[in-house]
Amino acid sequence: MDTEARLKQAVNMFTKSGYDSEFSLYLQQLKEEDPLAHSMIEVYIHAHRHEFPVAVRKGSRIISRVSGKPGLAWLLFMSIGMAYRGMGELETAENYFLRALDALRILGDKKNLSRINFQISVIRFSKTDYKQAHKDFLSYKKEFPGSPLIDFYLGLFALIAGELDKAIKYFDCSALANAKSPYRFSIYEVKALALRFLGRFPEAMKTLCESAEAYINYGSAYSAFPVAKALQLSRLAGLEPPPASLIRKALKLAKKGSWGELAAAEEIEALLREDDADAAEGLYEAAKNYLKAYQNIEAVLSGHAAAWLAWRTENPVFIKSLKLIGHLLPLHPGLKKDPLLGDFMAGIEPFIAKALKPVQNDESIRAYLIGKLRVFVEGKEISLTGWRRKKAINAFLYLLLSPNHRIPVDHLFYLLWPRREYIRKNRYGLYTAINTIRRNLGNPALLIKRHDFYQLENVWTDLGEIEDLVRLADAMTDPAQREEYLARARELAKGELLPEFPYDKHIDEYRQYYERLRRRILGE
Repeated sequence: MDTEARLKQAVNMFTKSGYDSEFSLYLQQLKEEDPLAHSMIEVYIHAHRHEFPVAVRKGSRIISRVSGKPGLAWLLFMSIGMAYRGMGELETAENYFLRALDALRILGDKKNLSRINFQISVIRFSKTDYKQAHKDFLSYKKEFPGSPLIDFYLGLFALIAGELDKAIKYFDCSALANAKSPYRFSIYEVKALALRFLGRFPEAMKTLCESAEAYINYGSAYSAFPVAKALQLSRLAGLEPPPASLIRKALKLAKKGSWGELAAAEEIEALLREDDADAAEGLYEAAKNYLKAYQNIEAVLSGHAAAWLAWRTENPVFIKSLKLIGHLLPLHPGLKKDPLLGDFMAGIEPFIAKALKPVQNDESIRAYLIGKLRVFVEGKEISLTGWRRKKAINAFLYLLLSPNHRIPVDHLFYLLWPRREYIRKNRYGLYTAINTIRRNLGNPALLIKRHDFYQLENVWTDLGEIEDLVRLADAMTDPAQREEYLARARELAKGELLPEFPYDKHIDEYRQYYERLRRRILGE
């Protein structure tokens, strides 16, 4: 049996039974017989268990080993793409999915071509391009009738639209609900959300706890998501909270995850606070980090709960919460049917309308990445050419380009030194690059290390502004308002992205994304 066949067998075993004892023994045998297949299935498993930074790190190491082997390359690229998507790096994720498509076209593998196109549609869903994503999934439904994953997303669309009975039917009919596959845990979680909106609170709580327990037994960092939803339901509906042991285990596992799992942990910790004002502030922070991970439904739920608790306690985080999620609320009309917070949402619509209006940016770092590169720090233009350290310049540009301007520490290391091992003696160069950036910015607080990420604080970029304008345009029902936002985006998108850095692979990935974004706003 060759590597490709072994890998296919490993994926089938994992999909059908998860990480059980039989599969564990198979992995031990695979490690001895075929180290490459073992490394690839490890990446696949880490991506599915929401251990995204680990999946990216291990996957990047073996890309060269699948060069010229499209039968292996497509699965590796798909796994890395899924990990990047989970980290909120949607542009990089899409580039890996496109590389997977190239490999599959060489093979003529139509079935898996559709599988990767499905992943790209999930990115559209994550970007709240719901209209196109919904069309995509309806098309997949015709191509693959009875597919449980497609039913899952169609049920999610029904939930977002407020078609709750229809959503429940999708989730109940899904073959995943009774399968051994780990995907079934997601069915429980979103079905519980539909049950909450139907006012069936005890049933929703039970289902959320079942989902959380299943994720915990599976060893997944995602277990924090259903626990956070259960605690929110407990707080708002006056139900008994989930068991303390479940909460502790979910918080522990969340540390293995990425931005979304950490945001769920923040929501859990906020909801455990007795004081409503303190809880509101914690929920607001969680909503911010959900947005960084493109977990839009969770961001709306957490931000909405933050606004409600802030309203009750006259906490100023009320306005901040609405500004944070204002552009998302019109895209999730089904949330108005929530018997716990729906009436509150309807009553604050005038505030939501104000929150949708763009405000003048006054960020500490303003970077123009399109056309000629220009960077201003606290109103003063700085020149990167005087930094003398190329790695520091590259690291700074990568942080400016990255969504929400943060990158996992180990991933930033591999971007700068792809052939070096991430061990202590090799990390000095990264620390030197970070210190160089801080020194030239003149304010160390503008580049912080949070959890396992380096993050620039208080940043505006023209690329980010274009993305915000496109999101606002998508949220508008008035064609004139939509065109106003798109016109502003077109004004900013008149040049090339970082033309001064033509041979950087990572920058080129964002250059490809920018070109797709520009074609979209130009209507091409």
